[in-house]
Amino acid sequence: MSRTMLLGALFTVGCTAPPGDANQEQAAPPSRMEGTFEYVGTQKGQSILLGGRYVFFVGPADGSGPMSAEAGTYHIVRDTATHTVVYATDPTRIGSVLKWTPESWSGDTIAYVVMNDAGHVTGRGRSVRR
Repeated sequence: MSRTMLLGALFTVGCTAPPGDANQEQAAPPSRMEGTFEYVGTQKGQSILLGGRYVFFVGPADGSGPMSAEAGTYHIVRDTATHTVVYATDPTRIGSVLKWTPESWSGDTIAYVVMNDAGHVTGRGRSVRR
């Protein structure tokens, strides 16, 4: 069977497969807060949030300091993302919790505030969806 026929057959099977149990809860669509973003302004780096997992790479835009990285799990409730740090370049961050919420959206640009677990604002930033 040619590659084209095989791909066509897999596409047809995937599109015509019977749906799951009608009583199963449908997965919620991804939040606008999820995806790949590039930090702009005083920070440089990227953040990726997909499927309950995240990675942050961030550092000063002027290169005055090293970049740092964190990765772990997150969940979004209404307009607040709560992250639990599982991996970090700073080992003291492992196990910590951080939260962020959008202040405003302008097209693909988001202005946000970062909060500690107690809800106190610890920083602000902006990023653009990539």
